[in-house]
Amino acid sequence: MDGDRYEGAVAFLPIALGREQIMLGRVPIGEIGPAHGPRPRFPMCFRLDLPGASSRAWHPARDGADARRQAVGRINDWLNAADLRPNGET
Repeated sequence: MDGDRYEGAVAFLPIALGREQIMLGRVPIGEIGPAHGPRPRFPMCFRLDLPGASSRAWHPARDGADARRQAVGRINDWLNAADLRPNGET
């Protein structure tokens, strides 16, 4: 994974206590939030809504930083699979 390739294209905006909106440019594409249940194995989770690659399922994460890292990795993979390139790249 080329993690820095799309740096600046993905942003995380706070929407409520412990929750973040995942943005691709100006488009909301997912969410990070706390896991629910009496004693979740992983305290955080995230989901993405990308065309052709979304199950709308929540994915577990150890913490907010892990959720952001995993989300950026999946978004990067999706952008590469779509053969999209940052401005200026050929």
